[in-house]
Amino acid sequence: MRVSEIMHKGVMTVGRSTSLQEVSSFFIEHGITGAPVVDEEGIPVGSISMSDLAAHAAGLDAPKDSGYLRHLWHDDPPHVADLTFEGDVTAGDVMTEFLIRVDAKAEVRELLDLMKSARLHRVFVTDKDKLVGIVTTLDLVMLLDRLLEEKTAKK
Repeated sequence: MRVSEIMHKGVMTVGRSTSLQEVSSFFIEHGITGAPVVDEEGIPVGSISMSDLAAHAAGLDAPKDSGYLRHLWHDDPPHVADLTFEGDVTAGDVMTEFLIRVDAKAEVRELLDLMKSARLHRVFVTDKDKLVGIVTTLDLVMLLDRLLEEKTAKK
């Protein structure tokens, strides 16, 4: 099975010059937790996530791992809508400057290995360096569910 068979097409992107307040609103409006950051020509130059927003609001450097924010807020983490940002800070200022990607023609096994080893929740899909899709952990859960249903139906 190829990555292109399970990816979401039409990836929502954020411009490099988009303010963090706008990024926060964009995430809330679309119910997403991260997006690729694109330059003025639409070329992907990095990625930004809610963790990046929360880290910036807390005055921290970029996330080191997925649990790094827990110690800040213990059992009462802030909602992303409650975070405030300086007006002139943009997505380009706090983004991760590389985009972890996989080729659309790659086998899903390669994608799984990448997501496990790098502890990723989303991987962007490219075809000849053009951004064509995204695969998230939810997509993989849905794939597993479908495969299990197919296996049960064959019995």
